Amino acid sequence: MSLGTTLPSQWPRERKLRIAAAYYPAYILVGLMLTSIGPCMKALERQSGSSKGESSLLVVVMSLGYIAGSLLGARLYARVAGNRVLTSALLAMALLTMTLPWLGSLWLLIVMFSLIGVTLGTMDVGGNTLMVWLYRRDVPPYMNALHLSFGVGAFLGPLIINGFAAATGNAVTTYWLFAGLMLPVALWLSRLPSPDAPAVVQDGAAGHAVLRPRLVLIGLIAVFFFMHMGAELSFGAYIASYADDLFYSESLARVVNSVFWGGLVVGRLIAIPLALRISPRALLQSSLLVAAASLAPIIALPDSSVALWIGTIGFGIAIASMFANSINFAEQRMPITSQVTAVFLVGGSLGSTVLPLVVGRLYEPRGPETMMQVTGAALLAALLLFGIIQVYTRRPPRPVGPPLT
Repeated sequence: MSLGTTLPSQWPRERKLRIAAAYYPAYILVGLMLTSIGPCMKALERQSGSSKGESSLLVVVMSLGYIAGSLLGARLYARVAGNRVLTSALLAMALLTMTLPWLGSLWLLIVMFSLIGVTLGTMDVGGNTLMVWLYRRDVPPYMNALHLSFGVGAFLGPLIINGFAAATGNAVTTYWLFAGLMLPVALWLSRLPSPDAPAVVQDGAAGHAVLRPRLVLIGLIAVFFFMHMGAELSFGAYIASYADDLFYSESLARVVNSVFWGGLVVGRLIAIPLALRISPRALLQSSLLVAAASLAPIIALPDSSVALWIGTIGFGIAIASMFANSINFAEQRMPITSQVTAVFLVGGSLGSTVLPLVVGRLYEPRGPETMMQVTGAALLAALLLFGIIQVYTRRPPRPVGPPLT
């Protein structure tokens, strides 16, 4: 396809939709993979002969790999056509994923999940950055749709894993299906043009004047990602174990896990029309408050299965659009480059590494309730930090929605 010399902002709407349409199934696959360890945790423990504390390292190394992939992606997307990088990462992930059911050693699983994390980080930087480059100031609803796709994958994953566990007796065999689904999506992406980065024009003195405040803002938002992504992944990775240990069988506990990701799907679906009418700032603030209110009954009533179901659904819906709206919020206050996106994702991935590790180390000696306590503390810290960011960024954001003509 020849694009001539036109910029992404000048491309016809149909051309943009064709490109965006390929990013959505890629993000379904990211959702399937990034959330797969939780519902497969006990099967992976049995396959590798490891304890829960040892198998929790798989979540950690995937997050560390994700950090490395985010940093790698920041460099690659600034130098190579974006869809070419996405295609390569997806093909590499398919090959790595295919090996998982054959690995009986914990250390081999650690190596493979860390490499899969690299491909996921590279894809996540690319999806978020390329979507911003494709739609520029009109990105909010499309960005929320991208993360809705992640939620669809995360919701379907535990249900698919349950089906494979029932059919084959080994939940880990589901990874063969996931690997097979990656191949046609990679072929689709390889045939599409890549959006280019928007030009950033800076006057010398003015550019130096805004550099330091922008770096501070980038750092604050990265720590904000640390808190809310760490809370989300801690909950998603351990809610199946929490429900299994306190209330239900392993199979029904996976359903609780799926309900959480189903709440994410509903929340992200709702966020698409809301993003056309409500600012990212207001959406973030509402999400934080509802998420805190959803966790409160689970923490206050640890023996109540009703509180568990209601709180799980509510937390999933509330946390759903946090990632996308954090990107949208930042986009209204600074130029979004692959490097900036990578800093945000590294911050979030550090949270996704540190907080599940804390939960994993405290889970057995102090009980399953530790998971809810760590998640709640991270969410309260995110609320406080968002207030600090609000004070720091007092200038009004750019208008939401299409430009006036």
